[in-house]
Amino acid sequence: SKDKPSYGFSTATTEFDDALMSRGVVTFEQAMIAKGASPQEARRLSDMKFNNSVEGRQVDQQSTGNNHEVTSDDDDDEFIRTYRHELKKDKNAIKYGDVIHISRPDWNREVNEASRSGTWVIVNLTRHTSSLSARHDEICDIVEETIRELAVKFEQVKFVFISSTSAIENWPAENLPTLFCYRYGKMQHQLIGINALGGSGLNVDRLEWRLARLGIVETDLEEDPLPHNKSAEFRSHSKVFTDDFCDDDLTELTEAGIVNGWSGDKSSIPVRVVNHM
Repeated sequence: SKDKPSYGFSTATTEFDDALMSRGVVTFEQAMIAKGASPQEARRLSDMKFNNSVEGRQVDQQSTGNNHEVTSDDDDDEFIRTYRHELKKDKNAIKYGDVIHISRPDWNREVNEASRSGTWVIVNLTRHTSSLSARHDEICDIVEETIRELAVKFEQVKFVFISSTSAIENWPAENLPTLFCYRYGKMQHQLIGINALGGSGLNVDRLEWRLARLGIVETDLEEDPLPHNKSAEFRSHSKVFTDDFCDDDLTELTEAGIVNGWSGDKSSIPVRVVNHM
Protein backbone atom coordinates (compact mmCIF):
# COMPACT_ATOMS: atom_id res chain seq x y z
CA SER A 1 0.00 0.00 0.00
CA LYS A 2 1.03 3.59 -0.55
CA ASP A 3 2.90 5.16 2.37
CA LYS A 4 1.27 8.10 4.06
CA PRO A 5 2.87 11.47 3.32
CA SER A 6 4.92 13.08 6.05
CA TYR A 7 3.55 16.24 7.66
CA GLY A 8 5.06 18.66 10.14
CA PHE A 9 4.06 17.50 13.62
CA SER A 10 4.96 19.06 16.96
CA THR A 11 5.95 17.19 20.11
CA ALA A 12 2.84 18.47 21.92
CA THR A 13 0.65 15.80 23.49
CA THR A 14 -2.79 15.90 25.06
CA GLU A 15 -3.48 15.27 28.76
CA PHE A 16 -4.93 11.91 27.79
CA ASP A 17 -1.73 11.04 25.88
CA ASP A 18 0.31 12.02 28.94
CA ALA A 19 -1.82 9.82 31.17
CA LEU A 20 -1.37 6.87 28.81
CA MET A 21 2.38 7.36 28.70
CA SER A 22 2.71 7.81 32.47
CA ARG A 23 1.04 4.43 32.98
CA GLY A 24 3.13 2.75 30.29
CA VAL A 25 0.12 2.05 28.07
CA VAL A 26 1.68 3.72 25.03
CA THR A 27 5.06 5.21 24.20
CA PHE A 28 5.66 8.73 22.97
CA GLU A 29 6.34 7.36 19.48
CA GLN A 30 3.01 5.51 19.49
CA ALA A 31 1.22 8.69 20.55
CA MET A 32 2.79 10.54 17.61
CA ILE A 33 1.84 7.78 15.17
CA ALA A 34 -1.74 7.96 16.48
CA LYS A 35 -1.73 11.64 15.51
CA GLY A 36 -0.81 10.62 11.97
CA ALA A 37 2.99 10.82 11.97
CA SER A 38 4.95 8.20 10.07
CA PRO A 39 7.15 5.83 12.14
CA GLN A 40 10.25 7.71 10.94
CA GLU A 41 8.76 11.07 11.89
CA ALA A 42 7.66 9.68 15.27
CA ARG A 43 11.21 8.53 16.03
CA ARG A 44 12.61 11.92 15.02
CA LEU A 45 10.14 13.71 17.29
CA SER A 46 10.93 11.31 20.13
CA ASP A 47 14.65 12.05 19.83
CA MET A 48 13.98 15.77 19.69
CA LYS A 49 11.73 15.66 22.75
CA PHE A 50 14.31 13.63 24.67
CA ASN A 51 17.18 15.98 23.84
CA ASN A 52 15.17 19.09 24.70
CA SER A 53 13.86 17.76 28.00
CA VAL A 54 16.96 16.18 29.59
CA GLU A 55 17.97 19.34 31.37
CA GLY A 56 14.41 20.03 32.49
CA ARG A 57 14.07 16.55 33.94
CA GLN A 58 17.35 16.87 35.82
CA VAL A 59 16.21 20.12 37.41
CA ASP A 60 12.86 18.60 38.28
CA GLN A 61 14.50 15.58 39.89
CA GLN A 62 16.73 17.81 42.02
CA SER A 63 13.79 19.87 43.23
CA THR A 64 11.49 16.94 44.00
CA GLY A 65 14.07 14.56 45.45
CA ASN A 66 12.70 11.08 45.93
CA ASN A 67 9.06 12.12 46.19
CA HIS A 68 6.87 10.21 43.76
CA GLU A 69 3.24 10.75 42.93
CA VAL A 70 1.11 7.87 44.10
CA THR A 71 -2.11 7.09 42.30
CA SER A 72 -4.89 5.20 44.02
CA ASP A 73 -6.44 2.01 42.72
CA ASP A 74 -9.70 3.91 42.19
CA ASP A 75 -7.90 6.44 39.98
CA ASP A 76 -6.39 3.62 37.93
CA ASP A 77 -9.75 1.89 37.56
CA GLU A 78 -11.38 5.10 36.38
CA PHE A 79 -8.56 5.72 33.93
CA ILE A 80 -8.81 2.20 32.49
CA ARG A 81 -12.57 2.63 31.99
CA THR A 82 -11.98 5.93 30.18
CA TYR A 83 -9.23 4.41 28.06
CA ARG A 84 -11.42 1.47 27.03
CA HIS A 85 -14.22 3.89 26.13
CA GLU A 86 -11.86 5.90 23.91
CA LEU A 87 -10.60 2.73 22.25
CA LYS A 88 -14.17 1.64 21.54
CA LYS A 89 -15.01 4.99 19.99
CA ASP A 90 -11.93 4.85 17.79
CA LYS A 91 -12.68 1.27 16.74
CA ASN A 92 -16.26 2.13 15.79
CA ALA A 93 -15.28 5.24 13.84
CA ILE A 94 -15.49 4.75 10.08
CA LYS A 95 -12.20 5.49 8.37
CA TYR A 96 -11.78 6.09 4.66
CA GLY A 97 -8.21 7.15 3.84
CA ASP A 98 -8.74 7.62 0.11
CA VAL A 99 -11.08 9.34 -2.32
CA ILE A 100 -14.18 7.53 -3.55
CA HIS A 101 -15.39 7.89 -7.13
CA ILE A 102 -19.16 7.94 -7.57
CA SER A 103 -21.77 8.57 -10.28
CA ARG A 104 -25.06 10.44 -10.07
CA PRO A 105 -27.18 7.41 -9.00
CA ASP A 106 -24.80 6.94 -6.03
CA TRP A 107 -25.25 10.49 -4.72
CA ASN A 108 -27.99 9.98 -2.15
CA ARG A 109 -26.34 6.89 -0.63
CA GLU A 110 -22.71 8.06 -0.74
CA VAL A 111 -23.31 11.72 0.16
CA ASN A 112 -26.62 12.53 1.87
CA GLU A 113 -27.05 9.25 3.73
CA ALA A 114 -23.34 8.85 4.52
CA SER A 115 -23.27 12.31 6.12
CA ARG A 116 -26.49 11.93 8.08
CA SER A 117 -24.78 10.54 11.23
CA GLY A 118 -22.41 13.52 11.43
CA THR A 119 -19.63 12.39 9.11
CA TRP A 120 -18.29 15.14 6.90
CA VAL A 121 -18.56 14.27 3.21
CA ILE A 122 -16.60 16.51 0.85
CA VAL A 123 -17.71 16.29 -2.78
CA ASN A 124 -15.22 17.44 -5.41
CA LEU A 125 -16.71 18.12 -8.83
CA THR A 126 -14.07 17.01 -11.30
CA ARG A 127 -13.67 18.41 -14.81
CA HIS A 128 -15.04 16.54 -17.79
CA THR A 129 -13.41 16.23 -21.21
CA SER A 130 -14.15 19.86 -22.05
CA SER A 131 -11.46 22.33 -21.08
CA LEU A 132 -11.22 26.09 -20.66
CA SER A 133 -7.44 26.23 -20.93
CA ALA A 134 -4.30 24.30 -20.13
CA ARG A 135 -3.88 26.45 -17.02
CA HIS A 136 -7.40 25.68 -15.83
CA ASP A 137 -6.79 21.95 -16.36
CA GLU A 138 -3.58 22.22 -14.35
CA ILE A 139 -5.37 23.93 -11.46
CA CYS A 140 -8.12 21.28 -11.39
CA ASP A 141 -5.46 18.54 -11.40
CA ILE A 142 -3.62 20.21 -8.49
CA VAL A 143 -6.86 20.38 -6.51
CA GLU A 144 -7.53 16.68 -7.11
CA GLU A 145 -4.04 15.70 -5.95
CA THR A 146 -4.33 17.98 -2.91
CA ILE A 147 -7.62 16.36 -1.92
CA ARG A 148 -6.10 12.88 -2.31
CA GLU A 149 -3.42 13.83 0.22
CA LEU A 150 -5.98 15.27 2.62
CA ALA A 151 -8.03 12.07 2.32
CA VAL A 152 -5.03 10.10 3.53
CA LYS A 153 -4.36 12.52 6.39
CA PHE A 154 -7.98 12.90 7.57
CA GLU A 155 -9.31 9.35 7.42
CA GLN A 156 -12.62 10.10 9.16
CA VAL A 157 -13.65 12.61 6.49
CA LYS A 158 -15.18 11.09 3.38
CA PHE A 159 -13.83 12.65 0.18
CA VAL A 160 -15.85 11.95 -2.96
CA PHE A 161 -15.03 12.62 -6.61
CA ILE A 162 -17.76 12.95 -9.22
CA SER A 163 -17.68 14.39 -12.72
CA SER A 164 -19.29 17.83 -12.71
CA THR A 165 -21.45 16.99 -15.73
CA SER A 166 -22.58 13.78 -14.05
CA ALA A 167 -23.49 15.55 -10.81
CA ILE A 168 -25.11 18.67 -12.27
CA GLU A 169 -26.09 18.94 -15.91
CA ASN A 170 -24.52 22.02 -17.56
CA TRP A 171 -22.52 22.99 -14.45
CA PRO A 172 -20.28 25.83 -15.78
CA ALA A 173 -16.67 24.76 -16.23
CA GLU A 174 -15.68 28.23 -15.01
CA ASN A 175 -16.93 27.27 -11.54
CA LEU A 176 -14.42 24.44 -11.24
CA PRO A 177 -12.85 23.51 -8.93
CA THR A 178 -15.94 23.14 -6.74
CA LEU A 179 -16.32 21.52 -3.33
CA PHE A 180 -19.67 20.75 -1.68
CA CYS A 181 -19.40 19.99 2.06
CA TYR A 182 -22.17 17.82 3.49
CA ARG A 183 -23.04 16.89 7.07
CA TYR A 184 -26.23 15.64 8.72
CA GLY A 185 -27.64 14.88 5.29
CA LYS A 186 -27.45 18.46 4.02
CA MET A 187 -25.01 20.78 2.31
CA GLN A 188 -23.31 22.93 4.95
CA HIS A 189 -20.70 24.78 2.89
CA GLN A 190 -19.64 25.20 -0.71
CA LEU A 191 -16.30 26.36 -2.06
CA ILE A 192 -16.55 27.49 -5.66
CA GLY A 193 -13.54 28.53 -7.71
CA ILE A 194 -9.82 28.26 -7.01
CA ASN A 195 -9.74 31.43 -4.88
CA ALA A 196 -12.14 29.86 -2.36
CA LEU A 197 -9.83 26.85 -2.05
CA GLY A 198 -6.59 28.76 -1.52
CA GLY A 199 -5.66 30.43 -4.81
CA SER A 200 -3.46 29.32 -7.67
CA GLY A 201 -0.62 28.68 -5.20
CA LEU A 202 -2.76 25.99 -3.58
CA ASN A 203 -1.06 23.36 -1.45
CA VAL A 204 -2.26 20.80 1.09
CA ASP A 205 -1.82 23.13 4.07
CA ARG A 206 -3.76 26.01 2.48
CA LEU A 207 -6.79 23.83 1.77
CA GLU A 208 -6.48 22.18 5.20
CA TRP A 209 -6.56 25.65 6.77
CA ARG A 210 -9.78 26.51 4.97
CA LEU A 211 -11.47 23.24 5.88
CA ALA A 212 -10.39 23.74 9.50
CA ARG A 213 -11.95 27.23 9.59
CA LEU A 214 -15.21 25.63 8.49
CA GLY A 215 -14.96 23.09 11.34
CA ILE A 216 -14.50 20.13 8.99
CA VAL A 217 -11.04 19.05 10.15
CA GLU A 218 -8.79 19.76 13.14
CA THR A 219 -5.42 21.26 12.37
CA ASP A 220 -2.18 22.16 14.13
CA LEU A 221 -1.69 25.09 11.73
CA GLU A 222 -1.64 28.43 13.51
CA GLU A 223 -2.11 30.65 10.47
CA ASP A 224 -2.95 30.53 6.78
CA PRO A 225 0.14 29.02 5.10
CA LEU A 226 1.84 30.84 2.26
CA PRO A 227 1.09 29.68 -1.29
CA HIS A 228 3.63 27.74 -3.30
CA ASN A 229 4.28 30.79 -5.45
CA LYS A 230 3.44 34.46 -5.75
CA SER A 231 1.68 34.20 -9.11
CA ALA A 232 -1.58 36.04 -9.57
CA GLU A 233 -4.55 34.05 -8.39
CA PHE A 234 -6.68 32.37 -11.01
CA ARG A 235 -9.98 34.23 -11.12
CA SER A 236 -13.20 32.49 -12.09
CA HIS A 237 -15.24 34.26 -14.77
CA SER A 238 -18.45 32.86 -13.32
CA LYS A 239 -21.06 35.47 -12.45
CA VAL A 240 -23.73 32.95 -11.56
CA PHE A 241 -22.26 31.06 -8.61
CA THR A 242 -20.01 32.82 -6.10
CA ASP A 243 -18.34 31.95 -2.81
CA ASP A 244 -21.22 33.42 -0.76
CA PHE A 245 -23.92 31.79 -2.89
CA CYS A 246 -27.00 31.29 -0.70
CA ASP A 247 -30.66 30.30 -0.84
CA ASP A 248 -31.77 33.86 -1.66
CA ASP A 249 -29.45 33.79 -4.67
CA LEU A 250 -30.98 30.48 -5.75
CA THR A 251 -34.48 31.92 -5.56
CA GLU A 252 -33.46 34.95 -7.59
CA LEU A 253 -31.76 32.81 -10.25
CA THR A 254 -34.74 30.47 -10.45
CA GLU A 255 -37.17 33.36 -10.93
CA ALA A 256 -34.87 34.81 -13.60
CA GLY A 257 -34.89 31.49 -15.46
CA ILE A 258 -31.16 30.96 -15.03
CA VAL A 259 -31.52 27.83 -12.94
CA ASN A 260 -34.07 25.21 -13.93
CA GLY A 261 -35.35 22.44 -11.69
CA TRP A 262 -33.90 23.65 -8.37
CA SER A 263 -35.98 22.08 -5.61
CA GLY A 264 -35.49 24.95 -3.21
CA ASP A 265 -33.92 22.56 -0.71
CA LYS A 266 -30.26 23.30 -0.12
CA SER A 267 -29.72 19.70 0.95
CA SER A 268 -30.22 18.52 -2.61
CA ILE A 269 -27.87 19.23 -5.47
CA PRO A 270 -28.75 21.61 -8.32
CA VAL A 271 -30.54 19.78 -11.10
CA ARG A 272 -29.71 21.83 -14.12
CA VAL A 273 -28.14 25.17 -15.06
CA VAL A 274 -29.99 26.50 -18.11
CA ASN A 275 -27.63 29.26 -19.16
CA HIS A 276 -24.63 31.08 -17.88
CA MET A 277 -24.42 34.84 -17.53
